[in-house]
Amino acid sequence: MQESIDTREGTVQFPAYLPVTTFGEKYPLDDLVRPYLPRLAPGVMVSYHYAREMDTEERPKVPLFVDSGGYGLVKIEEAEVVERRGLGQIEVPGDENNQRVHPREVLDLQEKIAEVAFTLDFPIPEDTTGAEAERRRDLSIANARWALRNRRRHDMPLFASLQGWDVSSYRASAEALSDHEFEGFGIGGLASGGGDESFVKAVVAETRAAIGERPLHVFGIGKPDRAEMAFEAGATSVDSSSYVQAAASGRMWGRGESLKDPSVTDQVHIALCNLAAATETPVPLSTTAALQRRFEENP
Repeated sequence: MQESIDTREGTVQFPAYLPVTTFGEKYPLDDLVRPYLPRLAPGVMVSYHYAREMDTEERPKVPLFVDSGGYGLVKIEEAEVVERRGLGQIEVPGDENNQRVHPREVLDLQEKIAEVAFTLDFPIPEDTTGAEAERRRDLSIANARWALRNRRRHDMPLFASLQGWDVSSYRASAEALSDHEFEGFGIGGLASGGGDESFVKAVVAETRAAIGERPLHVFGIGKPDRAEMAFEAGATSVDSSSYVQAAASGRMWGRGESLKDPSVTDQVHIALCNLAAATETPVPLSTTAALQRRFEENP
């Protein structure tokens, strides 16, 4: 497998655990944690709809990976996956912010700010009918091909985002795009698979067999043990916001108990410790000592 990937902001070594961050006012804890991310991670993942709100001075000083944000928008109940001229886009009817995501808009922003980009794909929930599942899979493939044809920046690695509903459909997605000159591939839809490790392993292994040595990213695999499982199956990188989501409720990975009523400082410290556990990077002793005292004081 490929051991690294070059970007205009430096080389990312594999395997790589990429923390997810956001911009804007929705998740203020991310703003406090973000300055420390370059010390603990080789790159940062941000979704398209949050990347639009990024100011220049907020940009992390590590390679920025930008995905299409399809997963977040499709979860909105009113969101629709619409086909226009052979391409797929997401529309939210009646939304006051007029949310609409088209492959062109995604690629335009990625080519302005991203070091690594992922094509616009459409998640396939478990209750999706057969015809709709195939439509979303096929539109994800069409969008990937379109992005490859229409890219302008060739110093930005472009990853094709893959969707499926079972092992064979994921492999079919990979095979449909494996002959195209993508720098890598990303597997979506596995984050909601819960504890079914055998399914994740099978999808990653079959996709790896289809794409050869190129980088393979798995979206939404967060806890260290699951990340390691994905790497062993053939993934080269994963991303997740689990490290900071757990911290918001006082949960530090590797401890049986949660910190009750964590302060904002506690949450930042826990997020950094969680991320350090995932990236196998040391954190300052002062941080771990302070947290140890807080857990000892935990009622």
